[in-house]
Amino acid sequence: MEMIPSAQPPPACLGKLPALESNEMLAFSHMYQVYKPRRGLKKSEDNKETYKLPHRLIEKKRRDRINECIAQLKDLLPEHLKLTTLGHLEKAVVLELTLKHVKALTNLIEQQQQKIIALQNGLQAGEYSSHVCIM
Repeated sequence: MEMIPSAQPPPACLGKLPALESNEMLAFSHMYQVYKPRRGLKKSEDNKETYKLPHRLIEKKRRDRINECIAQLKDLLPEHLKLTTLGHLEKAVVLELTLKHVKALTNLIEQQQQKIIALQNGLQAGEYSSHVCIM
């Protein structure tokens, strides 16, 4: 808050007070302070409307992107998972089925990698045993 360098009349909220001479008012100048408005404290109605329009468009685009991604996930799901529900697949169901499918694929990959390692170890052991027999 800043102090007013010159005296000003008292605020209207104080009601009617006896008039003071200018030299008497200077003695009270330290009592009045200037309040700077806070940034964004209150917006006019026009400002609110101009803010709402772009915000609505941004939100609509965001929702559209989410819906498009969910539709793509639905298309990627195998048919047997789509048939587990009757009728229309809700967005939440599409996400749940996608998670279920991705987890199943992740487990399958891990199993396949373990089989590959086991086969490689078996081949190496077989090659080693065939070299031992030849000698």
